[in-house]
Amino acid sequence: MTGNHIARHRRQFLVRKTAGLFRYFLSRYDNLEYRQELNGEFFVLKTLSRFPIKTVFDVGANIGDWSRAAASMFPAADIHSFEISEETFRELTATTRGIDAVRCVNVGLAERDSTVRLHYYEQNSTLTTVFDYPHQTPSREVDAAVRTGSGYCKDAGIEHIDLLKIDVEGMDHLVLEGFADMFARDAIDVVQFEYGKVNILSRFLLRDFHQWFESRGFAVGKIYPTYVDFRSYSLDDENFLGPNFLSCRRVKVDYLQALSGL
Repeated sequence: MTGNHIARHRRQFLVRKTAGLFRYFLSRYDNLEYRQELNGEFFVLKTLSRFPIKTVFDVGANIGDWSRAAASMFPAADIHSFEISEETFRELTATTRGIDAVRCVNVGLAERDSTVRLHYYEQNSTLTTVFDYPHQTPSREVDAAVRTGSGYCKDAGIEHIDLLKIDVEGMDHLVLEGFADMFARDAIDVVQFEYGKVNILSRFLLRDFHQWFESRGFAVGKIYPTYVDFRSYSLDDENFLGPNFLSCRRVKVDYLQALSGL
């Protein structure tokens, strides 16, 4: 069956069903998976546990699943867990209570100190975002405070971040800009960030992430269950299929080799 023949018959049930199966297969192949224990996020934590990780930032911590996992993997680390939503923050403090290494902070991080308006999804707080994303789940608008990561670090006396994890539904690039001076002095080693359809709304594409990090001496790769695929950017990669990517300073050769599964 030729490509043109398929397109001419795309309304037929069998053709539509086959296309749907192929889309599902490709989404699995590209690791469109949000469960941390399956999508490679825990692989990254386990791999980095071989190294002297002392300071970890969880920006967009939600209810603390990732922070708790990081605390178990890095017993000697201080973990700063940022959650912008006041209601979700209460859950975060409850679920991390008793974990001395986790410091919960009820503020968002961005490129400047200000107030932003959120779309808060009570039924699924992981969707909370500043963007008007067309979710079917109902939301309500709330105002919340944001500040720069560099400003927070200055106040807290933090000179270096070993691992910066960002999960902020499209504001990832603004969080990065808020750490600009720390990146300029090589004070951040590894960054995990999200990429997906919300980047259509933020207008900060995967190409922009690659340029931002590579210009600062980082390698960029997509996270898979058992390795990170570090590679140069290709237009074919701009498919809005996330969820998670990793950047690592190129001078951290041992980190890159371990994370690559080599």
